[in-house]
Amino acid sequence: MAPTTTTASAPAPASALVRHRPVIARGVTDLGHTSYRLDCSCGTTSKEHSARRLAEWDLGEHVATLPKVPAGQQCRDAKRHDRRHWEPCTLCAGQASLFDLGAEVTA
Repeated sequence: MAPTTTTASAPAPASALVRHRPVIARGVTDLGHTSYRLDCSCGTTSKEHSARRLAEWDLGEHVATLPKVPAGQQCRDAKRHDRRHWEPCTLCAGQASLFDLGAEVTA
């Protein structure tokens, strides 16, 4: 039996190594009004808004600025692997697609 070799996928960029888990936080202003703002685990926060929709817009803009994940590093089972679409998956990285018929093996 011949030994098998695997190729490692390209390392993720430094910005992808920071885990982004944005949430909309609800708070109360000094005057007692409800306020909403974006809080992300990377340290990004937005200014306080009186409408949740404005904070959701900030969240969408934050996620849109994140680098795109290469196709080979995208997660195929995001719920099980606890990944978001903007995060590379170390479990799925470099795995050939199950239905990738382009790479045919000839014997």
